[in-house]
Amino acid sequence: MKFKDVILLHEDFLADFGFQLDGRSLHYIKTIEEGRQMVFFHYTHHEDVSYLEYHLGIRYDKVENIVHRFLPSLGDYKERSITLVETMDRIHDEMPRRFLVENDNELGPVIATAEDFLVKKGFRFLDKYSEGAVLESYFNRETSVPILTQNFTYRSARGITLAKFYNPDSFEEIKSKYLDMLNEKQVTPFNLACFINLIDYLEHL
Repeated sequence: MKFKDVILLHEDFLADFGFQLDGRSLHYIKTIEEGRQMVFFHYTHHEDVSYLEYHLGIRYDKVENIVHRFLPSLGDYKERSITLVETMDRIHDEMPRRFLVENDNELGPVIATAEDFLVKKGFRFLDKYSEGAVLESYFNRETSVPILTQNFTYRSARGITLAKFYNPDSFEEIKSKYLDMLNEKQVTPFNLACFINLIDYLEHL
């Protein structure tokens, strides 16, 4: 079965929860006040088997628009970037990272399992982190704990920008933590300069 055919199997279900398929990105998107929620897929085929992986994402438009003024990005990535992405297994540890599908007949149970997960866990996750203060805490509560779905350059830029808007009382403390960690990681002078320029911009908002 083709990738788009697999995606379309979720169309009616996700429409019931306010998600519409974006024909360009092939992401299911739901508009929220700060930006959008997303459900999207990776479907890879190897010889006689396929792997189907589900991702849940949240984009905060003002965060992404600011971050990408200071971080290098190619083409229209700023318009497509996602503030937080998680896989099913990181949201609920009883779920697999991906599903193995050996033939089209196995897609039905996979679809049913995924949709059950979305109803019981996934949509709640998206709604929870669509609140700015909650998302800020996710990024900044423990800055030393990696967010596996993004590198530290993007994590620190998003974290400090979220702090500016949703936890301004802790902005200076969080800024110091990220600067210390960037120095510890010995990031390139260019990346360090990007972060310092971002801080300067945020401090003058």
